[in-house]
Amino acid sequence: MPVKPEPRQKKLFANSTPSVTIEGDEVRVVLPEGTAATMKLEELLERVQPSVPDSRGAVLPDGIKCMLPMANGCILVHQTTPRVYNFRWIAADSRAEYGPRTRYQQVRLALPYLIVLAVFESARGDLPRLSPRNECFFLNEPLDLQGLDTELCYPALLNCSRFPDDPNVPLSWICTQHLPPSECARGQTLEQSLRAGLEALLRHLLESGFNRSSEHHELNSWFSETVAAGVDPRIASVRDWERATAEDPLFVLEVPWLRTGLSLGKVADRIAQAHGRAGPRITCADDVARLVVNAKPRRERTR
Repeated sequence: MPVKPEPRQKKLFANSTPSVTIEGDEVRVVLPEGTAATMKLEELLERVQPSVPDSRGAVLPDGIKCMLPMANGCILVHQTTPRVYNFRWIAADSRAEYGPRTRYQQVRLALPYLIVLAVFESARGDLPRLSPRNECFFLNEPLDLQGLDTELCYPALLNCSRFPDDPNVPLSWICTQHLPPSECARGQTLEQSLRAGLEALLRHLLESGFNRSSEHHELNSWFSETVAAGVDPRIASVRDWERATAEDPLFVLEVPWLRTGLSLGKVADRIAQAHGRAGPRITCADDVARLVVNAKPRRERTR
């Protein structure tokens, strides 16, 4: 009578969890089946929590209220106090809505507190450089009063764009399509890089011409959104805004600007998440082992 073969047994390992050891500056992982891999401790920590610029010893530009970390970079929060600006604003009779054929006029407009979130990114080991995803907001009171809990308002400015409601796109994007990269090139120090990027961004926002590019390439500008919402007759048009500025430049602190419903801290979190702030989630040895082994292209065998 033929002997019925015994069912094949799965090979069991005495230890079903990976072994993770740290010796000096090296992390070594051995999987239950014998696969082993190593990684420098510094690299592991970098992957778990990417490094952020260290501002200690750097003299930050005037107007910086805080520097918020995110993966591979930071967000500079800049505040400009209420003042009157001389803007190049698209003329009412301009035949072109945007581009080199646009005709501009000079206008004097008062703005409330102007909040600019300058987003800096860096490759590993490099100094941070201004990214193309920067944002702008209005406030009727300084950030000093409530800090990160301050609710931000949308800016009634052309070229500050509204996008579809999506957490991966800016709330109030500063159009920097034509900002030359050379103007915000990295310097030799953290201070120089941040200063160059911020100054280039503010200059581009406030000194280049305001046109209707956002109305054509994005959903709208926040100026057009604010006018359409009828928040205040004194800013129903750029001419109304000019007349109100001449009568009382501080009237802008009374205007009920369109509210974002988000605090500065929440907006900064939103930006950071869109840029991938969080590193891999590490809660146990299995997570460490997976990160080290998967990052190691060549593995050694211990058995």
